[in-house]
Amino acid sequence: MALNEVYLSYLVPSFNHGRYILELLESIRIDMLHLSVPAELIIVDDGSKDDSGKVIRKWVAVNENYINITCVFLPENKGIPAVFNKLVTLSSGEFLRFSGSDDILVRGSTQKLLDVFYGRDRLTCVFGDASVIDHRGQIINSSSIAFHGGNVARLTNSKMLKVELIHNWCLAGPSFLIRKSHYERMRYDESLKIDDYDLYLSLLERPGSVDFLNFIVCQYRVHDSNTSKTRETKKRIDNLDSFLKIVDKYIDRGVLKDELISVKYKTMAKIRFLQRKYLSVVFYMAIYGILKFRFVLKK
Repeated sequence: MALNEVYLSYLVPSFNHGRYILELLESIRIDMLHLSVPAELIIVDDGSKDDSGKVIRKWVAVNENYINITCVFLPENKGIPAVFNKLVTLSSGEFLRFSGSDDILVRGSTQKLLDVFYGRDRLTCVFGDASVIDHRGQIINSSSIAFHGGNVARLTNSKMLKVELIHNWCLAGPSFLIRKSHYERMRYDESLKIDDYDLYLSLLERPGSVDFLNFIVCQYRVHDSNTSKTRETKKRIDNLDSFLKIVDKYIDRGVLKDELISVKYKTMAKIRFLQRKYLSVVFYMAIYGILKFRFVLKK
């Protein structure tokens, strides 16, 4: 299919972000104006208890004559993986752009991501960088990759990209564009709390399927209700347990075993630290260090 015939879907999982979602929806509307292909917008509200539904409905009423919009309001909270699966099912696009309801897309960024796919049939996903903003919309870091401990230079090197993503998970949610066809072989595990690491590991199993565009494609918002930034010990442990289950799944599948085995023990050390089992922390970190050293020697 020629690139100018591709249909594209913006996918928005919404939950209790009435304070922020209007800014996101406006950024999508403006971004659509820079597209060379027809697009749709799909919003699934995951049982929000704030005024998200009211804000969404008001915006849709103003824009539905100009934008192809589908809205679904779930009566109760299902969780991010379940909502992501529903968004994918509802979408019509050959390419999908997800965005959290508290984030903002950079105008023209989707077209920039789409352009990378031209003439590259094996390419499945392109991701970019993001600036990090606080609850007031003020920039607190110019790179979400650096903010999350990643190395942009390593991601621009095709030989280093896989290892960097696996060992230094550093990507903002709305920073990627992906072919919908990938979801014919991957669905989000609805029993888990983590979604994007699972997605990227499924992509990295296939050489040449992921590329990085060194460009700011969105603004990633950090605030007290971010799932990944929670300070509650139990929630942090639950998140790490989900992360560990994903790691174990891909170790069992074998393709990424060498890269992931050390990540497993590092994650176990983090869990034991939060549980205040400090002798176990030392033990698992020692194993992590040995495995990481062996992996480096192999390379």
